[in-house]
Amino acid sequence: MKELLNNVDREATQKNLENVFRQYRTYLLTTDEDLMPKLTTRFTLEMPNFSEYKESKTEIAVIKKITFEENYEKFMKWFNRGFNRLNKIERQIITKTNLVEEPKHNYEIYRELHLTERTFYRIKSNALYKLALFLGIIVYEEKKKAVKPEEVKP
Repeated sequence: MKELLNNVDREATQKNLENVFRQYRTYLLTTDEDLMPKLTTRFTLEMPNFSEYKESKTEIAVIKKITFEENYEKFMKWFNRGFNRLNKIERQIITKTNLVEEPKHNYEIYRELHLTERTFYRIKSNALYKLALFLGIIVYEEKKKAVKPEEVKP
């Protein structure tokens, strides 16, 4: 496992993880009410629609709701498949630091888990990179080729 984590581009990988955690929290906090059709009593002028099929606000809302639910289910299956490959302490740390609505401070978490500060940060760091690896979002550094003086052209 350590060989896989040697040449990791830490900044890019952390950015990918933050996006995944943000998406996870968004899905948890999003309610179906946002997708409900809005009924108004005002009169509006609509351009004529010459197609045989006219979409209503209700149909659009249903399509959005179904699309949202499909994306939600696909994301959660993908995330859980990677997340469940971590061991128990790694899952606890990631859950308490990244997945809850209001995360606790790190010092509260490592005291609660009866870990030393150093052990906590080591486990947390390894767990985040393992999760990125399991999710397939890890970014590796490209090996920079040393340029010889004769290869440089003016």
